[in-house]
Amino acid sequence: MDIKLSAEVYRIGVLIGLLNIQDVIKWADSVIEQCDTPPYEIIELSLSAKEKLEDITLRLMEIRGDFDDNDLSSKVILGLLNQYLNTPEDIANVIEKLDKLIEYLPDSYEGIKMEIHFLSDGFYLAEENIYGDLKEVHSNLKEFLIRFIDYTKYLA
Repeated sequence: MDIKLSAEVYRIGVLIGLLNIQDVIKWADSVIEQCDTPPYEIIELSLSAKEKLEDITLRLMEIRGDFDDNDLSSKVILGLLNQYLNTPEDIANVIEKLDKLIEYLPDSYEGIKMEIHFLSDGFYLAEENIYGDLKEVHSNLKEFLIRFIDYTKYLA
């Protein structure tokens, strides 16, 4: 388990609303249990349940590690969003999180950003009964996100 990669996934996940502060605390507690000598930053994070979101995300950024693949954390988030999309009723929540995720995607993800905009636009058009239907949007969204499901193994 790469602690820095996980910290980055949790940071982005919290910022887009996919994860919450309690998820971060549980992860930090889990890291502490697994490590003989957990990093001080993780211990601080574990004790920060009453802190503001901004402080938590800053603490997550400060966690050190060897992780240097900015693309990987975004792919893990996209894989997690796939697990979150179970029914057509989940579309609005997933689209909202994807729209927020665009801000954190690396520049090399221009194609993925375009796909997210396409999906978001398709959702809007279907929801407003202008073009398409939500079932088709759900299918397109599932097809897009399924490509990233294997990346969730990096969070384990």
